[in-house]
Amino acid sequence: MTVKELCFSLAKANGTSGDEFEACSVAESFLSEYMTVHTDKIGSLVGTVGNGKFRILLDAHIDRIGLVVRGIDEKGFLLVSAIGGADPRVLVGAKVTVHGREPLLGVVCSTPPHLMKKEDAEKGVEIKSLAVDIGFSKAEAEKLVSIGDRITVESEQLSLLGNRIVSPALDDRCGVAALILAIEAVHDKLKNCCIMLQLSSREEAGGAGAKTAAYNADSDVAIVVDVGFGSDPHCSKTEANELSKGPSIGISPTLDRNLMLELVQIAKENEIPYQHDVMSGRTGTNADQINVSRGGVKTALLSIPLRNMHTQVEVIDIADIENTAKLIARYILKKEAELDAQNR
Repeated sequence: MTVKELCFSLAKANGTSGDEFEACSVAESFLSEYMTVHTDKIGSLVGTVGNGKFRILLDAHIDRIGLVVRGIDEKGFLLVSAIGGADPRVLVGAKVTVHGREPLLGVVCSTPPHLMKKEDAEKGVEIKSLAVDIGFSKAEAEKLVSIGDRITVESEQLSLLGNRIVSPALDDRCGVAALILAIEAVHDKLKNCCIMLQLSSREEAGGAGAKTAAYNADSDVAIVVDVGFGSDPHCSKTEANELSKGPSIGISPTLDRNLMLELVQIAKENEIPYQHDVMSGRTGTNADQINVSRGGVKTALLSIPLRNMHTQVEVIDIADIENTAKLIARYILKKEAELDAQNR
């Protein structure tokens, strides 16, 4: 299976925050060849490989943003609330799947501009004003849809020119793909390290999955993989990084500086392209939860540049996933070599 096919398979799965079962099942099908994994109490997929004493935690969140049904009006339209940072600007007119008693196709209603008042057009759209049309009356809808059912936005998965792909939910299924590739590269080379994997739940809803899984892992160091802002015509160079130029190695007061410098040195030695993402405080990722787990964990953050974040047309470059995986694998193998030397 190619990296593109791996990403598309992961990104296609349902798995909004708090309901990650389907996505975990897909990820498990790829990981089971390399390690034994299981789902923990709050939905994260966790596993270990290697019996060494030095414990390295690898994290990427497996949940995706979406919507949830909060009501059915008298005409059968579904009223919705957001799961995570769903962007209402791109939801109007979107194709969706309602995960009711059976999957149902629907569309988010769009008021024609001809019928909009000027003040409504200028103030933008709020999630609470959106409704989903599944083509049913209220009585018909209530037979198949319940309050609390999840809704995911659908879009065709596409290949652009070069190595770039388009899909919903690449945040953070591309990070999951990078960790699967890293595990594949090192799983049979471990003597001194224990690699602990967590594909964590609920990141888009506050990071509870990472916090609890990291507490159980009790690792020596952690590397978190998430997406970062990819450059576009509306972002300055200081706000976003470029696609195709490698992962961004995070710099933040909440991240471990020495671990960051070690990753930079490994990237240079192995000619792995990289960039930097400088943050003044919290990273907005699972790194914020993991670095304060138990007595503290030395934590680094690698971000895969992603364009159009939290939309149904997220864009990444496959090479950035591959280089993220390569950097993680090289870090693990370097630790193996160092521990070998110490044990002689």
